[in-house]
Amino acid sequence: MKVVFGDSLDLGIALAALINETVSKDEIGKWAVRVIDDMDDPPEYIYTMLDLEGYHGRGLRYDIGFAPTTGLESEDEFQYLREVAVRRGLQERSFLGDEKLTNISWQRRQFIDGLLYENFKFIVDDLPPL
Repeated sequence: MKVVFGDSLDLGIALAALINETVSKDEIGKWAVRVIDDMDDPPEYIYTMLDLEGYHGRGLRYDIGFAPTTGLESEDEFQYLREVAVRRGLQERSFLGDEKLTNISWQRRQFIDGLLYENFKFIVDDLPPL
């Protein structure tokens, strides 16, 4: 798993998905269990992510100590995560505000969808359309 300073793409997309409510805190906890199982010596902050429901700390960024790479290149790509959240039923459509649906390239959608599948095991193409 890519969750350390020099290789943080999985951690970054997990946090971006959490912030954009694309995944739930429970799903982040399950993801953290997989990280712990896959790594010989997982970083301490992964253990914090096991139970975000009871977490009232200063924020994960403080615990992590660096800004992980998300793999996202634009605000449109972050908006795409919000659209996926709505399609998953985790948010109301009003969560998208007045913004139009994103128009990112097919390759970038495939990249982001791949990261979501690798880390959270859901297939974006199987979700209902907006």
